[in-house]
Amino acid sequence: MAFLRFSRDKRGYEHFYLVEPTTRRGKSRNRILYWFRTPPGVKVGRLPFDDHVRRALEAQNPRASFDWKKLLETPIPPPAPDVEHWRERRRAERAAKQAAALEAAAETAAAAETSEDEQAVEELAGIEGAQPDAAPAAEAAAPAGAERRRRRRRGGRRGRGDAAQAPSAAAGAPEEPPLTAKAESANESDGE
Repeated sequence: MAFLRFSRDKRGYEHFYLVEPTTRRGKSRNRILYWFRTPPGVKVGRLPFDDHVRRALEAQNPRASFDWKKLLETPIPPPAPDVEHWRERRRAERAAKQAAALEAAAETAAAAETSEDEQAVEELAGIEGAQPDAAPAAEAAAPAGAERRRRRRRGGRRGRGDAAQAPSAAAGAPEEPPLTAKAESANESDGE
C-alpha cells in the first residue's frame, strides 16, 4: 500500500512524495512513485493528486494499491512562522549590503578628494609668491558640483628620443642646430 510523505524545505517549498514500500532480496526499501513540489501558501493552481495524475499513477503502477481517500486526508503540518517571510528577509539583507557598499564607496571618494586637495595645496605652497590659503579660495569660486578632472595622456611620450628630453622643443621654441667643435671653440673665444 502506497503512503504519502510530506516535507518542507528551508524556503518553505512543500514536497509531496507518494512512496511505495518494496522488499527485494530481503531488504525493504521505499520507492518513490510520484513527487510534487509547490511554493508555500499557494491558493491557486493544481492539487498534488488531481484526476489525471491519479489515473496515470494507477496505469504506470498496476501492482501498487492506492487508497486515495486516505492519501488526501493525510494531515499536513502548518508552515513555521519564520519560513513564510524568507523573501522579505532576503530583500532586507540585500538592501543592507547595498547601503554598506554605497557608504564604503562614499568614504573612499571622500578620502581621495581630501588627498587631492592636500596635494594641490602643497603644489601651490611650492610655487614662489603663492599663498597656501589661495587653494580654498579657488575651491569656493568653483561651482559646488564641479569636480577636478585629470587629463590622461595618450601614449605620445614614447619613441620620441631626443625630443622628449629637450625642454625647449616641448615649449614650442624653434630648435637650434647642434653645435660642432668649431662653433664651440668660437663661442669660448668670444666669451673671454
